[in-house]
Formats: sequence, C-alpha cells, structure tokens
Amino acid sequence: MSIAARLDRLRSGIPGRTHASARASRAGSTPACTAQPPRDAASELADALEGRAVDGVVQITRDWQPAEADAHPSQALDRLPEVFGAGDADWIYIDTETTGLSGGVGTLAFMVGIARHRAQGGLQVRQFVLPGFSNERALLKQLLDCIGSGALIVSYNGKCFDLPLLQARLALQRIDTDLTAMRHLDLMYSVRRAFRRRWPDCRLQSAEQRLLGFFREDDLPGAEAPAAWQAWLRQRDARALQRVAEHNFHDLVSLARLHSLLPAIYEGSYLAADVDHGAVGRAWQKAGYERHACSLWESGVERLDERDSLDLAAAYRRNGEWVRAEAVWLKLFEAGSQTAACELSKFYEHRLRDPLRAIEFADVCAEPERSRRLGRLQEKLGVSGQLSFWPPGSVAKAMK
Repeated sequence: MSIAARLDRLRSGIPGRTHASARASRAGSTPACTAQPPRDAASELADALEGRAVDGVVQITRDWQPAEADAHPSQALDRLPEVFGAGDADWIYIDTETTGLSGGVGTLAFMVGIARHRAQGGLQVRQFVLPGFSNERALLKQLLDCIGSGALIVSYNGKCFDLPLLQARLALQRIDTDLTAMRHLDLMYSVRRAFRRRWPDCRLQSAEQRLLGFFREDDLPGAEAPAAWQAWLRQRDARALQRVAEHNFHDLVSLARLHSLLPAIYEGSYLAADVDHGAVGRAWQKAGYERHACSLWESGVERLDERDSLDLAAAYRRNGEWVRAEAVWLKLFEAGSQTAACELSKFYEHRLRDPLRAIEFADVCAEPERSRRLGRLQEKLGVSGQLSFWPPGSVAKAMK
C-alpha cells in the first residue's frame, strides 16, 4: 500500500474528521473565503468627517467667505510692527489640536488646520487629521507641502506652543525641516500688547467676543479635544472629532479676521477706549518706526498716561521738535509730574540758556536729582549759600 493510501485510511479513522471537499459539499458552498476585508481607518474617518483619505491621512477642505463688514484690503495685513513691509506675503494661518496641552515628547498634533487667502476673496481652510499613530509622518509631510517654503505663518500662541510642538514631531520623524525658522506673526502678542492693561485676559475667544463680536455656540473646549481623539482610536466613534474639527475651523477663521482688524488698531484708525496706545506705540518704536509711534500717540493723546506722554516727548526731542516736546512736558508738569519737571529744567538750562527758568523746575524735582541740578545751576549763577537746603518750591520764588 502506498504512503498516500495509508494516510487516507488514517484520516478517515479520526472521529469527527471529514475531508474538506465533503464538508464543502454538505455546506453547499465552496472552500474559498468570501468575507470582505475591513475598511481602513483613514477612509472610515474621512467619511465621518466629510473629508477624503490621502495616503493614510484625512484631509478636510472648506471655504469661508467673509461678510462685507469683515472685508479688508490684503495690502493692509502687513501694517503691524513685526511684519511691516511684507506686502503680498503668502499668509498662512495655522492651528493645532493635540493629545495634551502641556507639550513634551509624548504630545502630538492629531489635527492641524491651515487657512490661506483665496484670490477671489475669503479663505480656503484645509485640515489634516490623524486616523492613527502610524500615520503621523505622512501627515507632517502633507502639512509641509501645503505650507510651502515662502510662507509667512500666522498663529495665536504658536511661538510657544504650536510650532515648537510640530518641530519636535518633525525631529522625531526624522524630517529635516525647521518650521521655527520661518517668518512668524503670533497675534497673541499683538492682542496682548494692545489690550492686556484693560482686559481681564487675552485668550483667543476673548478677542473674538470683544473685537469681532463673535460668540461661539455649542463649541467643544480645546481641553476636551484629546478625549475626542481617544474615542475614535478606541471605539471608532468620530462624533466628538466632528466638533473638534468645527472648533479648529473657527479658530482659523478668527485668526484671519483678527489679522485683518489689528492693522487699524495699530495705526490709530480703530477708535476704542480699551486700546493701550502707549504700548502699541512703543512696539512701533522698538521695530524702528518712530514716526508711526508718534502718529499713534497723537491720535490717542487724551488717553496717554504719564509714561506714554514722556515717550512721546522724548520722540519729539530726538527728532528736534522742541516746541512740541516742551508742550507735552508742561502739560505733565501741571499734572504734578516730577519727571517732566526734570526734563523741563534740562531743556531751559541747556537748550534755551535760561538758568532762572531751569531753577524753577529743578526746585520741584525728586531727590537726588533736585540737589544735583540746583547745585550746578547755583554755580552758573554765582549764587551763595546751599540752595538745595531750601524747602522744595521755595528757591524759585526767592530768586524772582
């Protein structure tokens, strides 16, 4: 008996063992498997978020068209100290939704939103969503392709959070691109500078409400975004992720709207009592645009405090506008400013060569400036005695 025949006899003797062809015949089916393979996660999530799956990453594309009141000429977008002269830059608005708010190696961006101005007006918003951890490299590659090399990035707190986090993920994925080296306008600093002295906080939603009149309804708080992604990973439940995508979309639109409004604030044409003209002017001054600073301070001169007015007078002095500087110092002196008194004393002593008038203001300066200035003026006038020992305010009267 052949080996094959012996094996057949042995198989037939095993209880419950039936030849495959016999089982298939009794079942009325063929041995081949007809079950459909499960759908990939990217396609499933893309359907849930009304996007499309591109190489394992979900992309959602939406357009936004502003109301007529929101329309601002694009050339005005560079009228801010940090980006002055950028003109028709490729402005890219960016916002991330992450697995945690503390940063660190274990935190990644599972959704990154990008918005760009359209030639016909409005914005095109593109959101990149991770269907799983293994797709991160593909997401980062697609994100970089979308941003391009010559973009000017605009964010809200992106300097401290979004860009460092994305840069860390690029390094972990061995992608040799330095996002942090690109030109970057962080609007949080622009808003803080203009309003932090008069607002309780400068969060994005506070700026939306106070400047744009936009109040979110049924918005998913950013702190709940990590749980929404976990619900997708563990249970394939994308309902909360839909709300995260909507939250991210509104963040991007608000960024663009704020960017359109802030140049008017920084140039003084936006009239509001809560704008800190002094701080905004100093930002222009620090960036090297002192004439812009003076124009802004002049437009809100009635709202300037002592420090702001002294900065304005100092700018006039540097530009040789002595009459204007004197007028500002005199106004401050009448309000009781000892610093303005010192400036006036120096002005009359050195510029107008009027030591008696200089003594009048030196007499009310704070110590030790009072004693030092009176001593030098006393020598110039050849007056005997120690004028600095006299009570403040009495020297000028005695000299008249």
